[in-house]
Amino acid sequence: MSSKIRTLSLFNNKGGVGKTTLSTNIAHDFAGRGHRVLYVDCDPQCNATQLMLTEEQTSQIYASDQDPDVALRRSLEHTVFGVFIPLREGEPEIEKDIVTYRSERFGVDVLAGHPSLSQIEDDMSNAWQSANSKETAAFRRIHWAGQLASAMEDEDRYDIIMFDVGPSLGPFNRTVLLGCDAFVTPTATDLFSFHAFGNLARWFQDWVAEYSEMKEGNVNKWRSYSSSFEKKSRSLRLRGENGHNLEYLGYTTLEYIKKKSGGEEQLIGAFERFRHRFPEEASRIANSLGQKDDEFLLGHMPQMSSMPATAQDVHSPIAGLVSKDGVRGTQLNQRDRYVEKIHDIAEAIHQKLFG
Repeated sequence: MSSKIRTLSLFNNKGGVGKTTLSTNIAHDFAGRGHRVLYVDCDPQCNATQLMLTEEQTSQIYASDQDPDVALRRSLEHTVFGVFIPLREGEPEIEKDIVTYRSERFGVDVLAGHPSLSQIEDDMSNAWQSANSKETAAFRRIHWAGQLASAMEDEDRYDIIMFDVGPSLGPFNRTVLLGCDAFVTPTATDLFSFHAFGNLARWFQDWVAEYSEMKEGNVNKWRSYSSSFEKKSRSLRLRGENGHNLEYLGYTTLEYIKKKSGGEEQLIGAFERFRHRFPEEASRIANSLGQKDDEFLLGHMPQMSSMPATAQDVHSPIAGLVSKDGVRGTQLNQRDRYVEKIHDIAEAIHQKLFG
């Protein structure tokens, strides 16, 4: 990774593993280190947007006019959906004049999500198929995330862009990963999370092979008729070009609530019997990207009971919760323990991302 800006996604095809809670709090941690952070909400559920922005801000974005049609058009233009409007009009380049909103409590800028992002899945599916047929304009469209990162880097607006995505292995999430320097897979240690993790490893093996063939075909065709390939392709952040590569940083586990016996926490066998199998699957993901085996466990994310819901209500990171937010007494000690865990994971990711 040689460029100044860093792009990161927390990605998994299994929901319910605390991905949005973890990613938003890592964004806050990175901001606390002095980084300028842009958080891009690419999940149609918009959970991160609802968490990080105030009700006044979300009302401004999604309900700016009493006419619902006018309000919808304005919301599309003022969210991440607006990035794709030129692509939907047939252009190969994104809308770079993006509208962001400041999350004061998280200390980051947010490119808000939109429920209509589900429509972009079809657009990216069509573009992916066309790119497989060596249609170079479509090949440029599927690298929209790279275009966004390049635009922000050229303007020197941010140090880190974090992409939040939904639990899908569809074409849209593939295009997000094409613009990322690195990704992390939050998971849990139960049976279904383990199978989802293994499915992810197999998917990466197929996806990397397909993309490599697609890229070679499009680049060769593009070079054959255009003398501006070097200039126009720079913004795409193509894998294998100019030092750009997608790197797997590792995984986190969402810890279950442990039973206590004699004051000691006891491991629960139904969960523990899968834990030792995760490193092998993580290595498979890394190997598919040409990486060597490493220590891929980044840390354990605690079950935080009702605290994430409290944070959602007041639009705050866990570390920012105070007594007036409804966190009192022993909960303050719990908050500190949770913050320590989050900080440890953020530190492990930060070292790998900037190391």
